Amino acid sequence: MEIIRSNFKSNLHKVYQAIEEADFFAIDGEFSGISDGPSVTALTNGFDTPEERYQKLKKKERYIVISKVDEEERKRREQQKHAKEQEELNDAVGFSRVIHAIANSGKLVIGHNMLLDVMHTVHQFYCPLPSDLNEFKEMTTCVFPRLLDTKLMASTQPFKDIINNTSLAELEKRLKETPFNPPKVESAEGFPSYDTASEQLHEAGYDAYITGLCFISMANYLGSFLSPPKIHVSARSKLIEPFFNKLFLMRVMDIPYLNLEGPDLQPKRDHVLHVTFPKEWKTSDLYQLFSAFGNIQISWINDTSAFVSLSQPEQVPIAVNTSRYAESYRIQTYAEYVGTKHEEKQIKRKWTEDSWKEVERKRLNTQCISYALQNHCYHANSLTATSTVGKRNLSPSQAEGVLEARVSGEISDTELEQTDPCAESLSEGRKKAKKLKRMKKDLSPTGSISDSSAKLFEVPDTW
Repeated sequence: MEIIRSNFKSNLHKVYQAIEEADFFAIDGEFSGISDGPSVTALTNGFDTPEERYQKLKKKERYIVISKVDEEERKRREQQKHAKEQEELNDAVGFSRVIHAIANSGKLVIGHNMLLDVMHTVHQFYCPLPSDLNEFKEMTTCVFPRLLDTKLMASTQPFKDIINNTSLAELEKRLKETPFNPPKVESAEGFPSYDTASEQLHEAGYDAYITGLCFISMANYLGSFLSPPKIHVSARSKLIEPFFNKLFLMRVMDIPYLNLEGPDLQPKRDHVLHVTFPKEWKTSDLYQLFSAFGNIQISWINDTSAFVSLSQPEQVPIAVNTSRYAESYRIQTYAEYVGTKHEEKQIKRKWTEDSWKEVERKRLNTQCISYALQNHCYHANSLTATSTVGKRNLSPSQAEGVLEARVSGEISDTELEQTDPCAESLSEGRKKAKKLKRMKKDLSPTGSISDSSAKLFEVPDTW
């Protein structure tokens, strides 16, 4: 039967039963067809690292359409938006039960070129995607312990040499031919569109269905290498384990997959150059620049830079030297480019850390002044504070320094006005500060506040 929004709740128990009985699950979210900004193709580059590809897919920009409307129209749109959001929320909460049931089953989940499907599923039904790739890997394997990408499977030995086109439609056709043995499936009554002869491509349900068929055909083919050969290979067979938790990376020249269970491949790329040039340059200009180096591959990064792959690594030093005295363009090795990016990242990280440290230092200084004045305001005749002990304590030396600065005039009148919660006049504040200093000397001839300072400067839980 077909499960849709209107009958989802009443048939949820059947979905649970199907999950219980299934050997594996094939999914397709048709997310690659969604465009809420620049296309994936425009964002990506042939020499992306797995980290860069993840960040690009995660941070797809959104377009914002601005229009002028009257008050009545604005209210109407807001009501429509609220109703739609509520409906989507109800649907998401309901369908999340299915996703959680699939995850809790621990069974194999299959997709075709499924990185975006996995990212969207984790983001929509579990939690926002983490900024760090390794955290994403850990999170994904916790949600889905076993994933298999049929596009990667078809691009890997022993299939690579006998499958020329790994797009889902072409792969499904190829796997019906020798040497493969496709499964025989009868469409359920009332669902003729799922007959593969009709090709309902890019409908998510149909694509998931033929993804499952492709997996069965390829898994059974692996059984032919056994002795004696095995006609049917299950989703729990060790024969398919080498393909687990590796997600195909589209249009990356030398890193075929994202490895969810460990470090990713790190190709040398000693034949790759990073080139910067004027915005007016086109692909033909780059081909002309490198015409003496034979066949090259160009991967644009943005309007003013690109990667250029040479056919022979030994040509790289010659190419770099050609730009030594050039004014309009610059060529550097891929290793130099990565090193520069790493240095910039370290500087940015250090700048961020230093900035936060400075902000924290200023915040603590302001708090010291505020707490000293606040406690003095409420306890003008006593050096003992009765407030509850907070999470942060200021040492007696820090506290004393704040008082000394207060009395000696190192803290300006403006600062006092801004930080004094009692809103005292400056003259009154000075009188009390002098009185506090005299009390300080009377209680501690050696010039220290002694143990009472620790109580006076304990941060209160409440303000």
